[in-house]
Amino acid sequence: RLTEPGNGGRPQGGDAPAPVDLHAVDLLDQTEQAIEQACADAGTWLGRWQWLAKRAPVILPLLCRASNAGWHMRRLTRACERIERIVDRMPRSRRIVGMCPECGREVLAAKGETLRLCKCGSPVNVTELREQSRAKAEAIHLTKTPAGMSQWLRENYGYEVSRKTITDALRRGKLPGSKPVEGGYWEFSIREIVAFAMSKA
Repeated sequence: RLTEPGNGGRPQGGDAPAPVDLHAVDLLDQTEQAIEQACADAGTWLGRWQWLAKRAPVILPLLCRASNAGWHMRRLTRACERIERIVDRMPRSRRIVGMCPECGREVLAAKGETLRLCKCGSPVNVTELREQSRAKAEAIHLTKTPAGMSQWLRENYGYEVSRKTITDALRRGKLPGSKPVEGGYWEFSIREIVAFAMSKA
């Protein structure tokens, strides 16, 4: 049983509580059937899901050419997301990696994830989206004083980073992408200063 204890309680009518999470067992059965159906649809029915999962890299081109490949992929991606909530003992924190190319919604992903299904239903390549977002963020700079940047971080991101902390980081070269302008103003790299604020939070 992978769920939290406490959903058993005293047996009613002499029946003991189930030793497993029945919802999780049903979900696992449905997912196994989905894998087998996807392979059968592609014409690669070669046995049970355990064997098919091992052969996935070899039969992947056939799976991609199947007529309902997109539908099967969305179905299996949704199943993975549902299973992940059950088996992740330490839920992974997801951060915004960019905007969905199809609908423009924010896409959240954990470290190490390569594929996410957006709420609109379209699959998103997380690695590619992360690189695109990073490139856009690198190009954006903001000219402010350290005090102004401290206020900007607090108002826009909710990070409490003092003016002194930012000034010290600039003096010590911890913000190499930031360049002095004049009159106490600095040209800050947005990506760099937000990453610095996150590390201090």
